[in-house]
Amino acid sequence: MAEMSIDNFNVLCTKAEGRDKLARLFQYSARAFVGLASLAAPKAGSKLSSLEGHARTAMVQLAGARRTHRWCKEFPVIKSIPKSLSIKDPVDRVLDLLQKVSLATFMLIDHVGHMKQWKILPGGKRAGAGTIQLGLKFFCFSNFIGALTQMKKFLALASSSSEDRRRDEFTCLKTAFKHLLLVL
Repeated sequence: MAEMSIDNFNVLCTKAEGRDKLARLFQYSARAFVGLASLAAPKAGSKLSSLEGHARTAMVQLAGARRTHRWCKEFPVIKSIPKSLSIKDPVDRVLDLLQKVSLATFMLIDHVGHMKQWKILPGGKRAGAGTIQLGLKFFCFSNFIGALTQMKKFLALASSSSEDRRRDEFTCLKTAFKHLLLVL
C-alpha cells in the first residue's frame, strides 16, 4: 500500500480508475449513512432527516456520475472473448466465456437503463431502474463465475509443488473473496 501523502492523492485523482474508487468510497459512505439514518426513523424537518436527504442526493448523483464513466468499458471485455475460445480446457473455456459474456451483457444493459433514466429511450416510470436491476443480475453472475474460476485455480495449485504456490494460493483466495463480495 502506498504512503498517504498529498502527492499520492494527486496521482490517485489523475487516473480515471482512482477517481472512480474515490467516488465509490463516498457513494457507499452516503449509502451507509442513509441506511443507518433510516434505522433512527428521524422526524421530518429534523437535522438528521435533512442530513439523510443530503446523503441520499450525494449517493444518487455519484452513482449516475460513475455510471457515465463506465461507457465504452465493455469494448476490452468484448475484444477478449475470441481469446477465450482458444482456451484448451473445455471447463476453463466455458467459465471464461460465461464470465466475459455476462460482464459485457451487464455493461450493455446498464447503458440501456441509463438511457431510459435520461428518457432517451422509452420506458415506464421505473423502466430505467428495472433495466439496471436486470443488468445487476448479470453482474452478480459474472462475479460468481469469477469466484468459481479462482477456486478452481486454487484447487489446482494445491497439487502443485511450485515454490510460489503459497503466494499464488493466497492470490486466488483473495480474488475469489473479492468476486464473492461483489455478488453480495
